[in-house]
Amino acid sequence: MIALLLLACLGVTVGPGWSDPILVTDSTNTSAPFQLLERDNRGRFHLIWEGFSEAQIGYKMFSLDGTTLYPETMISRNVNSFYLSTATLGDSLYAFWREYDPVYTSARSLTDGSELLSATHLFTTYTWIPEIRSSPDSLGRLHVLHDGGFEGAEVFYSVWSPSPDSGFITEYEWIIEGVDTGGVILVDGNKVHVVVQDSLVHDYMYLQYDLAGNTVVPLTDFTTEYLVCQRYPELQVDSDGNPMVVAKISGEYLYWKLDKNTGTTLIDQNSLVSSELPEMAPSKDFIVRQIPGSDQFYLCWTDGYLEHRVFNLVFDSDGNIIVDWHIAYDYIDEDPEDVKNIDGVVDDHGNLYIIYAQVETEPQIDYFPTFGWFDHSYLGIDDTAGSLPEVECITLSQNPVQGGVQFSLSTSETVVLKIFDLMGREVSSVEISDGTGFWNGTGYSGERLPAGVYTVVCDPGISQRFSLLN
Repeated sequence: MIALLLLACLGVTVGPGWSDPILVTDSTNTSAPFQLLERDNRGRFHLIWEGFSEAQIGYKMFSLDGTTLYPETMISRNVNSFYLSTATLGDSLYAFWREYDPVYTSARSLTDGSELLSATHLFTTYTWIPEIRSSPDSLGRLHVLHDGGFEGAEVFYSVWSPSPDSGFITEYEWIIEGVDTGGVILVDGNKVHVVVQDSLVHDYMYLQYDLAGNTVVPLTDFTTEYLVCQRYPELQVDSDGNPMVVAKISGEYLYWKLDKNTGTTLIDQNSLVSSELPEMAPSKDFIVRQIPGSDQFYLCWTDGYLEHRVFNLVFDSDGNIIVDWHIAYDYIDEDPEDVKNIDGVVDDHGNLYIIYAQVETEPQIDYFPTFGWFDHSYLGIDDTAGSLPEVECITLSQNPVQGGVQFSLSTSETVVLKIFDLMGREVSSVEISDGTGFWNGTGYSGERLPAGVYTVVCDPGISQRFSLLN
């Protein structure tokens, strides 16, 4: 049955600038198509997903071409686990989930994928919407929103510090009065931005703390008309630090920008995508990610209840559409093939990497985490993220490699290729000038590297695996 999914990956229509989709796990998501993606500073990808081995939480590290760097493994207890969320603190990638009511956490190393913290109980409290929303500060702590208390309706704000024995120590915590379950949080410098729903009319409210937990901006309603808002909008900041909110409401993606000092509305309810086609999905099926060094942002989403396509567009911090929506992955001709839920990251060059769930429904094969990426240079727009030479592929003068090898690229510009071993460690690099460069099989220390499989990588999203012989 996995062969059917692989055929679907080959048959999908891929949009300009997008890679072919890659299935990156051997295990399905079963009935829980939720997965979260992180990229480390070596260009490796860390996947945490819900539904591993029936109903647990799984972890895996892989390279750009899908090569396994740390095998998939269960990081939760062998108990039904759900409502997954993640956070990154320094070199640690934390996962949070529920075992019915109790909240658990575990941590993996972004350096080598090893276990830093086994599944550890954090707290037990009933909550209707049991997801941990968090953002790190410069002091190595997590600022957290979670729901709980009486009938699970209260929203708690707290600050957690990592602890090797208990997972986290709570430095302070209190209930945000007058708000409904849900909300999102983002730390930017010394400002803690919070967006929540009013408990009576369910429109959006803005709140700001400092790093010591003092209220800087009290609850402020920044919507100018009655709206029934979703629990988890996307929250970003522009280059001036002004918070930006994107939410799907009544079939549209709406955009607000607020003043970072007062919470007053600077841009009110600007429509990024109208309620006309393409259809959009609720919260977990869209992301907003900033293009580094610019005031431009990706909006990427799946097509709601149609479940056949992934879309993206680019907008700026004033709500203007820079590149209008287009299709990234189209499974419409692979019916009955469904796609659900999306997460993603952006690298320093502005390339977008996403993970989503793909399923064959007849016969039912369940969901598989599926990986793909977008080459920023295909946008053809000016920004300060910097342009990269267009490279179609890396060719090798021989493979397997014995002695040395010549790498060739379809570019006349000078670029640097990086070479990684199977564990994802960067072991060497090669400068390419006028389209060619020679590598003699040695590492940074000057000694010849051991025989094995290596990957040569050229940003954005171009790689080639090869075997090095003795």
